[in-house]
Amino acid sequence: MGVVLMEVKPGFARGKVLLLGSESVGRGDDDLGYEILLTMLKALAGRDDRPVAIIFWNTAVRLLASDSPAVPHLKALESKGVQLLGGQLCVNELELAGKLAAGKSATMDEILDLLLHHDVVNL
Repeated sequence: MGVVLMEVKPGFARGKVLLLGSESVGRGDDDLGYEILLTMLKALAGRDDRPVAIIFWNTAVRLLASDSPAVPHLKALESKGVQLLGGQLCVNELELAGKLAAGKSATMDEILDLLLHHDVVNL
């Protein structure tokens, strides 16, 4: 059986989707994890290789809200073609409907399409 290669768009890391479940990364100090995440988003926006999408669920959807310091970095990623998807249930539950400054609210089916057809990096 031959290997099936996915078509890779120039500038995009091969089929990668980042999955964010909170407003910080790593274990330990949440404030430090938040700063690490902001630093990572800023650095990612400046790179030529990018993920296909970033999925935000649970409290990570707050990063997409208009009052989030992450918004400029996320808008830069979005302008370079990275899909930013906030879980619809989470957006509604956290009362952020209509308050997203970057990305869009996504159904579970939209999220599953990405999770099941790309390499997922869970941060």
